[in-house]
Amino acid sequence: MGFVADEQMDATAWVEILSKRVLMVTDVSAETVHGGAERMLYHHLRALVDAGYEVTVLTRQPTPDAEVCIELPQFGIQEFRFPFSGDKGYKGLKELKSAAKQWWKHHQDEFDVVVSEQPFVMWALLKAGCKLPRLQVCFSFAFEEYETRHALDMTWKHKLAITAMRKLEAKVYQSADNLMGLSKFTQDRMTHFFGVPRQECAINPAAADKVESKEGQGLKIEQRDTIREELGWNKPVVTTLRNLVPRTGVDLLIQAAAIVKKTRPDVKFVIMGDGVLKDAMQKLAADLGVSDMIEFVGFLPEEDVQKRLLATDVFVLPTRGLEGFGLVTLEANAWGTPVLATPISANKELVPTIIHNQLADNVSPLALAEKIIWMADNPLGQEQRLRTQHDAFRQYNWQKHDQIFLQMVESLAEGGA
Repeated sequence: MGFVADEQMDATAWVEILSKRVLMVTDVSAETVHGGAERMLYHHLRALVDAGYEVTVLTRQPTPDAEVCIELPQFGIQEFRFPFSGDKGYKGLKELKSAAKQWWKHHQDEFDVVVSEQPFVMWALLKAGCKLPRLQVCFSFAFEEYETRHALDMTWKHKLAITAMRKLEAKVYQSADNLMGLSKFTQDRMTHFFGVPRQECAINPAAADKVESKEGQGLKIEQRDTIREELGWNKPVVTTLRNLVPRTGVDLLIQAAAIVKKTRPDVKFVIMGDGVLKDAMQKLAADLGVSDMIEFVGFLPEEDVQKRLLATDVFVLPTRGLEGFGLVTLEANAWGTPVLATPISANKELVPTIIHNQLADNVSPLALAEKIIWMADNPLGQEQRLRTQHDAFRQYNWQKHDQIFLQMVESLAEGGA
């Protein structure tokens, strides 16, 4: 295992690779972008297809009634889906294992290398006998995510599930030929949990790009005032985009809003996203007397998300823990919007590298509130937002990411892992 990037190789050189067949294994679908995992999958598929690889996606059904094979017209490739009830326990693993055994029996001669983005479908494929050279990408660890989701209702069954998931992930990561993470935080945890030497997990930061409107005209920072008027935003606005689960810390932001209200009652908070804690978060806002300041908008279409990232004054990442990279930081910075984040995990690596971003002094509502008030009192002008945008694209762009990613795939295709 191990990989060293060739810094002299330009990503465009990969267009000559026309015969290698890649199986992209993932636990999410490439059909629609819902979050960071799907966005990374989209860009990795884009890079492989543009480089001339013949690619097939293998995943599990996103819902029990979803089709088991679809076309992905944006790439001109197929996505196969294992039948999956959605069960997150032993039953679900048994379903994946059974489906993988049958699928691999009929398709094992159709691929040269595997790129895997998450652990569960890959684990089933290993159980089915897949021994192809593999690049394993790691964004976060499933057992840690599961542990944080059940931190408040932990039972012995949850503890058993966490132990089993950690063992499953160990098999997937330790058996990979090449490993790639997005941050030093992930690299360090790969070593801590699974004993993988740091030098054997390459760090390849992600990037972000703008989304064009339906009319085909890309949004621009110069349109910000128009978008704000369209949204009815005539006061300072603070937004976040999070799954409403314990680790994302949205409760910290709501508590911070109560502190902000004492000195800046004009500040509006917009919370994009949904999750198991939505009702609890809305109740918390009501109990703290800030329901009038906070708008819960749920999941929004991609274009509506991008408009709010452009129009907002401050984007907040109030994470309690396990931020493996924080792609949404770059999505906000891509619109020139400054980001305020808690000083944990990969936030400490990414957020301070871009001009005008801020880290809170600690992980607390008071620390977030103090920075929000300061940033509301000192809003960025258009020229400052353009500098933030330029700084983000200069340091974190898909050309840089693609170069390392494609080199790692090709090192497997050539038997150089």
